[in-house]
Amino acid sequence: MPARGPALPDPIPLEEAAARLRARWGPRCGTTTVPLAAAAGRVLVAPARLDRDEPPWPRSAMDGFAMRSAEGAAPRREVGAAPAGRAAAPALERGDCVRVMTGGLVPAGADCVVPRERVRRDAEGRVVPEAAPRPGEHVRAAGELGRAGAEVLAAGRRIGAGELAVLAGCGADPVPVFARPRLAVVATGDEVVPWTETPRVEQVRDANRPALGALALAAGAAPVSSRLVADDPAALAAALEAALAAADLVVTVGGVSMGDHDHLPRLLPRLGVEPLFHRVRIQPGKPVWLGRRGADGPWVLGLPGNPVSAFVVFALLGVPLLRVLGGEADVPLPTPHLPGTAAAPVRSGARPLWRPARLEACDGAPPRVRPLGWTGSGDWTALAGADALLHLPPRSEVAAGGAVLWQPLPPPVLLPTFAPAPR
Repeated sequence: MPARGPALPDPIPLEEAAARLRARWGPRCGTTTVPLAAAAGRVLVAPARLDRDEPPWPRSAMDGFAMRSAEGAAPRREVGAAPAGRAAAPALERGDCVRVMTGGLVPAGADCVVPRERVRRDAEGRVVPEAAPRPGEHVRAAGELGRAGAEVLAAGRRIGAGELAVLAGCGADPVPVFARPRLAVVATGDEVVPWTETPRVEQVRDANRPALGALALAAGAAPVSSRLVADDPAALAAALEAALAAADLVVTVGGVSMGDHDHLPRLLPRLGVEPLFHRVRIQPGKPVWLGRRGADGPWVLGLPGNPVSAFVVFALLGVPLLRVLGGEADVPLPTPHLPGTAAAPVRSGARPLWRPARLEACDGAPPRVRPLGWTGSGDWTALAGADALLHLPPRSEVAAGGAVLWQPLPPPVLLPTFAPAPR
């Protein structure tokens, strides 16, 4: 019979696990530059700044007539036009106005724009405002968005669609970004076979690696390898050494609990990976292991093998770790701070519950959070439709309509999981 290892440590609260992780999770990955068109999802290394006053000259916010507000509702002579994209019309003289289009430059001397629908023509063809205009009306002042050099995006900001618009407006191309953290996954278990195979009665398909790959991509990772390894210490050691040499974060799946073939808690320290904790007081996912090789070397996150447990723990600890390694600033660790109402009765056991759930819209009110049905942490069917984790303190029971807290899961990224990707 295989020799048993030392007694397992008592599980620690998730808050303590998060604090230990936070104390060690620098430095970030390296830096690089990418074209603006390829910057979505990356994290800024340096602040983005305006390269000129924006706008550099007063512009019209409406189709209308640029004029002097001090002349009230008196008739004006139309003396020119200022389409968008043309140089500014000559300075405005007293009693004159200029037809201006949205985005067109407001001529010097004018301080307001009266929309076309708010003027009429008198018998002499002059432009007559319906009412006296106000100074600055419908004019985007020079420097209104900011002066040259003003910071418009902070370093550590993840680039989404809105940030791309800001970067393009600044002329920021190429964009300095952090390198994507490299991820390697080593799954273990003699009973586990690839999802492409037909399992025998004693086997299960690997449901973990595709799900973890999708979560990792959404967190900004660059998956570099994914392997399924037998429950053999020598084979595991070889696979782990290769993964540690290639990745910033190595995720193992299975082999971290108290079974006779759970080799990883003993094997990883022999490979120079210092444990930060083993076992966390959560449901599901208690037998989680986290460590790091050296002060700034690769991390190892050991997940339980049951699919719901692996999914929940990776969402709680692996996703924020990848976001920080990828340079993102102000990453929150597990904080179920968002309010909602339970869409169905839900209860927790002796440990704090983090249950996969689906959000349902509720007409502007906090969303309904529907706990997904499950028969246990091995029930991979319970993950279908999950876009949030519902949280309950231990020994709690909430009726349908009762208040609950939740945190979102990262939205999917439509890219192949675990395809080799450049940094």
